[in-house]
Amino acid sequence: MQGGHRNYEATEGHTGSSALRRPDGATPDSSSWMLNTIAFHHEFESLLHSHLGLVSVRDRALAIWDSQDQSVRDYLSLLSVRGPDDWSFDCDDGNLVDWYRVLMAPHLTPTRSLRSPAVLRRGLPALGWHATESRRLARGRELLTLAERHLETASIERLLPQFGWGHKGWLGQDDLVAALVKMRALDRRSFRDCQDLVPVIEDAFEVFETATLKPDHVLLSLSH
Repeated sequence: MQGGHRNYEATEGHTGSSALRRPDGATPDSSSWMLNTIAFHHEFESLLHSHLGLVSVRDRALAIWDSQDQSVRDYLSLLSVRGPDDWSFDCDDGNLVDWYRVLMAPHLTPTRSLRSPAVLRRGLPALGWHATESRRLARGRELLTLAERHLETASIERLLPQFGWGHKGWLGQDDLVAALVKMRALDRRSFRDCQDLVPVIEDAFEVFETATLKPDHVLLSLSH
C-alpha cells in the first residue's frame, strides 16, 4: 500500500458481475458523519438526569428540530422519527430513541460516504469477508451498542426497552482500522473474476481511511 490509495486493477483479462455494477460518479446511496461520541453522550445524559429530566431532553430535541443549520437539516431529513407534533403530547420514555438520534445532530461533522452500501455488502464475501462482517461494514452496528458503550447503566435501562434492534449505522475506529488492514492485504489477483468490485473497494477504502483521521469519533451512516 503506497500513498494512501490502492490500485486493485488486475493486470490480465477479467469477467465482471453486472449485478454489482454501479455507475461511476453516481450520487451516493448514503450520507455519513463523524460523531463526537463523548460530547454527545455527555449532553444526552446531563439532560436526562437533570431536574426536569425528559422535559429537558424533549425541549432540546425540539430546538434542534427547528435548527436552520443545513447540515443539521440534512441529517434530520433522513431520520424515521415521530416528530414534534407527537413529542409535544407524549413526553415519556417511548420517545427516548427518537430524541437520542435527534440530539446527535449538533455533534456530527459531514464526511465521505459509501457510494453504494448494498453493493459493498454483496461484494465483500467474494473477496473473503464473512457475510456478517460484510453487513456490518456496509450497514454499521446497532445504535444500541453505541449507547451501551457510553451511557450509565441507569440510562441504558431506560433506553433498552425502547430501542430494540434494527437501528444500525455506526462503525468504531477498531472496525475501520481492521477493514483497512484487510483491504491493504488484498492481492490484485483476487479481483481477476470480479473487476466490478475494484471501484467498490477503493471507494470503501477511501471512506474508512478518511474516517480514521478523527480517532476520537465514530463513523455514522444513514441510507437514503
